[in-house]
Amino acid sequence: MKHIITYFALIVLLLFAVNACSDVKEDLSSPTAKLSVHPEGIGSPGSENFHGVTLMSKNWDIKDCQRCHAADYSGGTTGENCLTCHTQPAGPEACNTCHGAFANPERIAPPSDLAGNVETSAPGVGAHSAHLHLNETGPSNSCLTCHDMDTPTDVDFVHGHIDGLPAEMKFGGTANLMGVTPSYNFTDNTCSNTYCHGNFSFKRSDSQVPFPERYYVADEITGSTTPPVWNAGMLSEPGNTTCAAGCHMNPPTGHAPVDEESCESCHYTIVNSEMVIINKLKHINGKVNVFGMEY
Repeated sequence: MKHIITYFALIVLLLFAVNACSDVKEDLSSPTAKLSVHPEGIGSPGSENFHGVTLMSKNWDIKDCQRCHAADYSGGTTGENCLTCHTQPAGPEACNTCHGAFANPERIAPPSDLAGNVETSAPGVGAHSAHLHLNETGPSNSCLTCHDMDTPTDVDFVHGHIDGLPAEMKFGGTANLMGVTPSYNFTDNTCSNTYCHGNFSFKRSDSQVPFPERYYVADEITGSTTPPVWNAGMLSEPGNTTCAAGCHMNPPTGHAPVDEESCESCHYTIVNSEMVIINKLKHINGKVNVFGMEY
């Protein structure tokens, strides 16, 4: 009899438990909002919570995004596809995602800079466009002309070159022709000792021009040593990029006196009568181009 009573009590308790669980299950409500680990405004460029601002605070470590959105940024565990907005072939890893025109993959240098600045007075913007996209006076520049882009061979370049500001400066290309060693001053934003801004010396003793004594009034013809100001505004500030002040006088120091607008008489393969450079590959190339010859 005791066993029957015990079994009956257990059955009653089990029925109560099942009924209680059923009540809890029936009372559950559906979630009213999607769970998110990001604050409101993460996708809005004007918001202080915009993901670009968040990445800046983390030194642009984009690997954080991959942990949730997948290595190819297609959604991952979140289901949120970064490639919806980042439509360039490299997705969020496209160069112009961080610096340049976001909608134009051909413009991978500021403006915009890493802080979103677009004015040339901002050091991060400065004369990037003038050197890379709007240069009409000499050979085209590249990022490597001024920046050290070296990364270890076993490190992906996109991640490897992100190591904090300021950007490394390691001049190459036309900047250091003729053996000069250029430098950049981060305090006053000036470039010094750059061949492409007039730091050159052509010695009369080395000249291959016939009768050099006609053209040299000193032992050498030299350019300007005035450091151009990177963020002063191209062609608008004395000492920046005008021929007379920023690179070389018309004519340069040590050159025989000539009319200021008669350069084409001898340098007709480079400049026309209106003082417009007509062949930028022969200008700022470390050579003397005169009388149709290159020395």
